[in-house]
Amino acid sequence: QDSVRKTCLLEDSMAQDFKREAERHAHAKSPEESCGLIVNSSYFPCRNIANDPRSNFVLEPVDYARAMYFGDIEGVVHSHPDGTPVSDADRKACTQTGLPWFVYSVPDKEWLTIDP
Repeated sequence: QDSVRKTCLLEDSMAQDFKREAERHAHAKSPEESCGLIVNSSYFPCRNIANDPRSNFVLEPVDYARAMYFGDIEGVVHSHPDGTPVSDADRKACTQTGLPWFVYSVPDKEWLTIDP
């Protein structure tokens, strides 16, 4: 069973607010990967502190702690500036967090969702 599904940008109207904000963040950070969290159904942008932010992301732990202060963390969001598919590392990390992961492919303007 494939745990990745594609989402049309207009498919899920309830998720549009977080997706629009995450898309803006992704375009602003490109060519680096952007990252953030979904907190109370809203996008909470975070800093990417990875050694190579063009090819992966590491969410700043202080940002994660700040997000927890504002509410329930409901998902993890990051971008793929080069449009690469969901990686094995993404799948593994999604499973470890127990949260859905939302990956925005910048050149394709397409969302991929990984379920834990």
